[in-house]
Amino acid sequence: LGAVGAFYPFASREEVDFFQHLEMFMRSEKPPLCGRDHMMYRSYHFPVQNCVDGDLCEQYVTLPLDKQKVIASELDRTPAEIIKKLEDLRNKLL
Repeated sequence: LGAVGAFYPFASREEVDFFQHLEMFMRSEKPPLCGRDHMMYRSYHFPVQNCVDGDLCEQYVTLPLDKQKVIASELDRTPAEIIKKLEDLRNKLL
């Protein structure tokens, strides 16, 4: 397994807030397989600051619809709007 990663600057503070909150909700819904805290794992060598885990956010689409709806309501969006934002961001990188 492997991946090519990229750092992408967000265009607005609204995007930053949205994706930070989505990441926060996804950390609670998708605990790591190895049992370690997600932030501790990501900050193993250096503390992670001002960076959103896009891979974790992308897992939103794999959640059951009822959990997607709960997260979407917390973000004042619909599941379709969240999926669209994720797709738009992915397409900007490609």
